[in-house]
Amino acid sequence: MKVLKVKKILLVFLITLLVYLSFSFDYVFLFIADGMGIPHMQLSNMYKQYLYTDQLHILELPYYGMVETSSMNGVTDSAAAITAILSKEKTYNDRININPDDEKILPITYELKKQGYKIGVITTNTIIDATPAGAYAFVENRKDYQKITQDLLESNFDLFIGGGKAYLKDSNTKEYGYFYTETLDRIPSLDDEIVMLYYGNFPFLTDDPNRVTLEETLNYALSKFNGSPFFILIEGGRIDHAAHAHDTYSMINEILDFDKAVKVAIDFYKQYPQDTLIIVTADHSTGGLSLGDGFLALNKFQPSAFSYEKMISTFNQSKNYEEFQEKLGLKLDLEKEFYYTKNSGKNVSYQSSVVRSFYDVLNDPVGVNWGTFGHTLDYVPLFSNVPFDKNIISNNEIFSIFEIY
Repeated sequence: MKVLKVKKILLVFLITLLVYLSFSFDYVFLFIADGMGIPHMQLSNMYKQYLYTDQLHILELPYYGMVETSSMNGVTDSAAAITAILSKEKTYNDRININPDDEKILPITYELKKQGYKIGVITTNTIIDATPAGAYAFVENRKDYQKITQDLLESNFDLFIGGGKAYLKDSNTKEYGYFYTETLDRIPSLDDEIVMLYYGNFPFLTDDPNRVTLEETLNYALSKFNGSPFFILIEGGRIDHAAHAHDTYSMINEILDFDKAVKVAIDFYKQYPQDTLIIVTADHSTGGLSLGDGFLALNKFQPSAFSYEKMISTFNQSKNYEEFQEKLGLKLDLEKEFYYTKNSGKNVSYQSSVVRSFYDVLNDPVGVNWGTFGHTLDYVPLFSNVPFDKNIISNNEIFSIFEIY
């Protein structure tokens, strides 16, 4: 046993040494489109072409492949997926940087921090959600928010931007050397920063077109880092939520927002072509989206005035169907589904009859079909500005294929 332990220590040392000797990019962008499978990206591209006769910026990146996303449980969740990506080891669902042997494993972010890189973490979810937490936290359960928050404060990373005032507003951030703020409308602080823009997750763009965009958050990070070597994780977190609910319009809006942030990275790369690495991928696919039911009619796609989230909130605040219909400006007749859901005795969710029926009516005429409310094992896309030699890789190989970690 002692010999095995010594071998393991030597292996960890050699891997750490390899990182120090081989990392060759000064500027690294890792984009995670949470829940975005290939059909999700394809539909968003088709919709953008239909509206603006222009393709997604993601498709400007010249090298592409596909990623296998399974965890030790089979179908992955975001916690196991981001652990595999950043720490190069597959684990069980719900775990963040804890391997199947219950040992802590180190994500690339900590190694780069030791080398002097600035580390930024950006998300449209709460900053302590699974994907952003994969950059800094070590927990057996992704819902251990208290431990995740503590790990964030102790990470010594340079910039966090996301939602989550509820978790960090009253924390003693100054004690850990952080400048806490709730706005981007200023010159970045010289101190390490925690920027909490919303109480919880960002609102959907469908509900608030004027919300802070990922493009704005990434520009802020670049302004703050100002030429220093950096690693920035950028998550389009609300893509996944919309896909769970089959809210196709909100999903497309979130992917288009994510895509604008990718353009910021591409423009940056054009200034520093030898020193920049851009990786665009997803942690998993959500919803079992398929395009075409013998036809696909984008001209029948109806933009919605509200997301599933606002629909659920309005449902909970409405005493009767007439009030619900008036508040949302509904033109569909969902009275039967409304009262069925009200009388079910269950909390309303995106799987409730009234919500499901609404999105079925919107999706069916277009030929858009959703097969599940959960995650799937579908491959997800991988795009980069740097060539790699595999067409299909596992998620724990993403940094290996660029021969940098």
